[in-house]
Amino acid sequence: MALIELRDINKTYDNGQPLHVLKGIDLDIGRGEFVSIMGASGSGKSTLLNILGILDNYDTGTYHLDGKLIKNLSEVQAASYRNRMIGFIFQSFNLIGYKNAVENVELPLYYQGVGRRERHEKAMAFLEKLGIADWASHFPNEMSGGQKQRVAIARALITSPQIILADEPTGALDSVTSVEVMHLLKELNAQEGITIVVVTHESGVANETDKIIHIRDGVIGRIEENRQHNAWGGPIIK
Repeated sequence: MALIELRDINKTYDNGQPLHVLKGIDLDIGRGEFVSIMGASGSGKSTLLNILGILDNYDTGTYHLDGKLIKNLSEVQAASYRNRMIGFIFQSFNLIGYKNAVENVELPLYYQGVGRRERHEKAMAFLEKLGIADWASHFPNEMSGGQKQRVAIARALITSPQIILADEPTGALDSVTSVEVMHLLKELNAQEGITIVVVTHESGVANETDKIIHIRDGVIGRIEENRQHNAWGGPIIK
């Protein structure tokens, strides 16, 4: 059974005039896959990601996550699924400006009720793993884009999620740092077996994933198996 299974998913927004954004989406994503959802602005890819992340509801169809039907959940139920199963990485990092790096990484564990010492130790271990432990006491405005994205990745990983959803994770980064971040995600997928879904409009980013799902005007077009080899050299994760 697929970890993520969508059948005939439809979504319409009505802001005075109906806008049919997703038009009968069928999609399976297996456990441990590294896939990208690629499309132009307005194609429906971000709406699809929000439904996968239980951040938005769908109108008709079915969404099964690890065999469980995700439909009409209360906010408490939705938050529980997100906290246990899903880690998010955003283009704009979504770090809290008045918290330093280690406090930002600790935050999901705080919401899970984990004690202060344990969450601090875990957060430091992830910052170390991502090569930025020296920046633990620095605030977001003191860090580069690449450093901020590594903090965001550490925060996404700290709850040991089954799935990472990354929304344009390289969109605010220069080309060299974009390569580093994609390499990092590749290694997390290979070493930890985490299912990773990257939404992007950049073919260079999509080409680093194992499968490319093309979406256009709310419909999935072709699904491309990508057998390219990684040409980026040695590991980034320590």
